[in-house]
Amino acid sequence: MIRFSHVTREYVTEDGRVLVYRDFSEVIEDGEFVVLMGKSGSGKTTMLRMLLKEIEPQSGEIIVDGKHLSEISRNQIPYYRRGIGVVFQDFRLIPDLTVYDNLVAAILATGGTSRDAEAKITNVLTMLGIDRFHKRFPKEMSGGEQQKVCLARAVINNPKILLVDEPTGNLDPVSSAEIIRLLEIIHDQGVTIIMATHDRLAAQAKGRRIIDLDELNKNNKES
Repeated sequence: MIRFSHVTREYVTEDGRVLVYRDFSEVIEDGEFVVLMGKSGSGKTTMLRMLLKEIEPQSGEIIVDGKHLSEISRNQIPYYRRGIGVVFQDFRLIPDLTVYDNLVAAILATGGTSRDAEAKITNVLTMLGIDRFHKRFPKEMSGGEQQKVCLARAVINNPKILLVDEPTGNLDPVSSAEIIRLLEIIHDQGVTIIMATHDRLAAQAKGRRIIDLDELNKNNKES
């Protein structure tokens, strides 16, 4: 379970203070597929970054699987993040490594060994239907294909939580639909998914819960 309890987060810009969250409370249950909707600047990526403990709220508490994030020390952050998979909008694949070696690097970076890498990689590529990509380099793949590899990298270590930031933002409609289909496959494995998007079509599938950050920000301004 993920719990936001009275969280406030603001930024200081050249134009003054920008309030993103004020006294925000929300619970995300294990196994949910939650969609963060809102225009640019509404707080979608901010929520994902707070969950990754890249940034901190000014007040309030975030609790993930019973862990109070405020109590996790800097040295403990890498261990905490091992339970979270992340898909970035800009892919962030290592360009001079094949798909297979990109996935090996992800396993090693989170404390895994090369001994069990082959089985893990074969399983995840097969589950996502992209095992034919294993010898390709990123430059040899389309944007949609690279995003599929990013999904594989995000779930290679069997995370309980998957954070997805605008996964279809740079893709054509066909590729976008395929990425959403693969997210459903991952969700069916019991993974909690939190997806930030401005794509209402991607958000409105059955079984997804929408958190409308534009509406939240509107209420903040009116309060």
